[in-house]
Amino acid sequence: MDSRSGKAQRTRETILQAALKLFLKDGYEKTTMRRIAEKAGLTPGATYYYFPSKEHIIFQYYSLSYDEHLDILLPQLDGLYKFNDRLTVALHAHIDVAKPYHDVSKALFRIAADPTHSLSPFSDESRELRNRNIQLYHLIINGSDLKVPKAIAERLPELLWLHKMGIILYWLYDKSPNQEKTDRLIDKSCAVVTRLLKSARLPLVKQFSKKLIDMVDEFKPYG
Repeated sequence: MDSRSGKAQRTRETILQAALKLFLKDGYEKTTMRRIAEKAGLTPGATYYYFPSKEHIIFQYYSLSYDEHLDILLPQLDGLYKFNDRLTVALHAHIDVAKPYHDVSKALFRIAADPTHSLSPFSDESRELRNRNIQLYHLIINGSDLKVPKAIAERLPELLWLHKMGIILYWLYDKSPNQEKTDRLIDKSCAVVTRLLKSARLPLVKQFSKKLIDMVDEFKPYG
């Protein structure tokens, strides 16, 4: 990394951290790019050079969080073969990365909860990052001992991502110390998901799985 790229990276990080502090203190909607620039010790023009809008700052935050999650997760997956172990480790790794930003995440959720807002995980603008997260579950499944019918296997990464979104929603409202109830929810829900999937070849479960996929297709708030 040359000195110019290193300086640019440090500047982007300064802007990001300044923005997160202001989002936590004043809320996303009340925070302006000018205030972010002041907090970061930069001119508005310099701030706009790195981030054209507040949305770009948050997408940078989401992207960096994903990369950090991946850096932590991949070494933990090495040598794990059982699907339940791989799924559980993946969810714990995500929450571990997010925990230092619990309060900020709650502040941002007020905006992201609107499925029509660009910052929603279900928006068209979030499609690329959403697909990266879904693709991660291909990695978790393909390296595991899980065997499911083809129709389920094709849609399973997306269903597992939706499961993770449910975990994150619970985590946002978790008031237990260090969100320890979320950790227990991960362990228990992954065990249930694994047991259900390992029974997926049974006629009754197979029929239920098809109905679940049809329901997701009909009601999911994204394309």
